[in-house]
Amino acid sequence: MSPSRRYASGQFLCALALLSAVPRLLIAEQPLPQGKTSSNEVAATPGHAALHATATVGEHPLHWVLQFARQEQAYLKGTVRDFTCRLVKRERIGGFLQDYQYIDMCAREEIRQGDQVVQPMSIFLHFLGPKNVAGRKVLYIDGQNDGRMMVRNGGKHFDYVIVNIDPNGDTAREESLVPITESGFNRVLSQMINVLERHVKADPSGENTKVERIPGAKINKRPVSIIRIVHAQHEDGLEFHVANVFLDDELRVPVRVDFSLWPSRPNQEPPLLAEYTYTDLQINVNLPDNTFSRAQLRAGR
Repeated sequence: MSPSRRYASGQFLCALALLSAVPRLLIAEQPLPQGKTSSNEVAATPGHAALHATATVGEHPLHWVLQFARQEQAYLKGTVRDFTCRLVKRERIGGFLQDYQYIDMCAREEIRQGDQVVQPMSIFLHFLGPKNVAGRKVLYIDGQNDGRMMVRNGGKHFDYVIVNIDPNGDTAREESLVPITESGFNRVLSQMINVLERHVKADPSGENTKVERIPGAKINKRPVSIIRIVHAQHEDGLEFHVANVFLDDELRVPVRVDFSLWPSRPNQEPPLLAEYTYTDLQINVNLPDNTFSRAQLRAGR
């Protein structure tokens, strides 16, 4: 996969965050930094079979997913102002599956009044682990700092160094599949809609697209619905083999997504491209302005 295609797939992986039944799904257990706790268990409630989404004759299997995504986007735009969470992620970069990363995340969604932005999208990340990135901090505010994110290095060496980095440049792509500019739920959904529309064009008959909805699951002890999208055959324009997306039934936001590519040999396990799990999610906490102050990058030295 080319770097640009890999990056686009990573954007979609984050963007899919809306949506064969399995009795139990388990995120691989990984140790958290000392003093931090998180539940990594993902369990489907016994007795719930996979619900095959039905569509009107002639409709593409992704049609109802697109409708759902647009409805959720309208809901979130009018509901979510900001949020905090613990992000646990693992990505395959340069052909290698990286270690789990643990990140505390604070985010403000973009809010507009007409054509005027009254609250720009703002993101602050604090990396907790692994050791090579522990202490890293990242600040990005849309429309400021010439479009660059400010990054305090963290890790074992020169942890105090702060640099400005293009979120879509090569340096950023070597560290993450998903640019920080696509971190808010609203932009996540826009990316989702764009990619699903491309998949409809790539498989117009829908014969290579299967969609299942699995209700009654739980992740971190919260009720979720799982949406699974499968493209059995690798075709031009399709960016993943299997995507599993977990949507919190009460909060109506994503709490986990995993994304796999096509296996290179028959009977081979599909290679994981990335997985993201959002824990301790708190919505509309009214984050103060100093959450996104440059002084936060220096704090804790």
